[in-house]
Amino acid sequence: MQTKSSTLRETEQQRQTILQTARAQAEALNGMYQNTLSAFLVAPNAMPLPRAARAMFWLGRLRQWRAIDLSGDEACSPPNVTSLQLGVIESIAGTHALALHKEKWSGPHSRQAYERDMALQVAMLLALEWRELAAFALQAWFGTNSELASLHPVSGMTGLIIGVAGQALGVGVPQVTFQKGDAVLSKIVNHWQDSDIAFAPLARELADRHVNQCRLDTDHSLFDFDHPVEQAIPVELLMLLRLRDGDKVPAWLARHGAFSHPAAVMLKATTPSQSQLCHSFITSATTLLPQYGDLSAALDRQISASRKLSS
Repeated sequence: MQTKSSTLRETEQQRQTILQTARAQAEALNGMYQNTLSAFLVAPNAMPLPRAARAMFWLGRLRQWRAIDLSGDEACSPPNVTSLQLGVIESIAGTHALALHKEKWSGPHSRQAYERDMALQVAMLLALEWRELAAFALQAWFGTNSELASLHPVSGMTGLIIGVAGQALGVGVPQVTFQKGDAVLSKIVNHWQDSDIAFAPLARELADRHVNQCRLDTDHSLFDFDHPVEQAIPVELLMLLRLRDGDKVPAWLARHGAFSHPAAVMLKATTPSQSQLCHSFITSATTLLPQYGDLSAALDRQISASRKLSS
């Protein structure tokens, strides 16, 4: 019979193996996507924009992962906040170009994965206190009066994020529905603005759900958090705390396992900036697709809002 300590050791060994494999895959993908994006920037007309956008998205995701420590050790170092935020903007830049080519991924299985990734990015923007940019992304990707609007109900973590964000930002979003096993998500959409006493047990339950939804090694697909960034950073909880006008994770929640990583904190609101690679991608994409330029306008609004907030 296995002891508790031996089971924990096996679990940790499994986690380290998975992380090592993921790191090797990440390094290989980084080189591939760098080459793809470099080729696009040299000759934008010679490559389909969605292919370059996917490379931009994943390079941003990989930058975020590196920013929150790739070591996988128990004693993780604090995040590189500047690199993390640059990676967020890179991912947003790639995602918006993909959103404008919705016909490329509108099949039921692909749609669910894409919409989940989009919603998680909206949550990250709100967690970073970039509300202007979050409102733009929510309206452009999910808004009911957008050309890209979903005509189907949205559920799960995607439903939670866009349901709450839509209320907070005044953006009309598709109907959200939840399965019986996700009752806590429905409760939060309806009660996220309640008193601390009423909100606390819901937040703890959501934190438990976050831990259970972090993919480790399973044959099941579409876990809510199958990327190291969201496994380390509970963006849905940080979004809720930020929208409730919090500036730090309360002590009663900070002790939860979902907040064990040093990056799982409320970061100080700062002004967003672009990497040179991201700026070049946005410039080229706007030349090919003029409506993509709306993203640049949203970034300018966010920069202005962030500067006013910090002054």
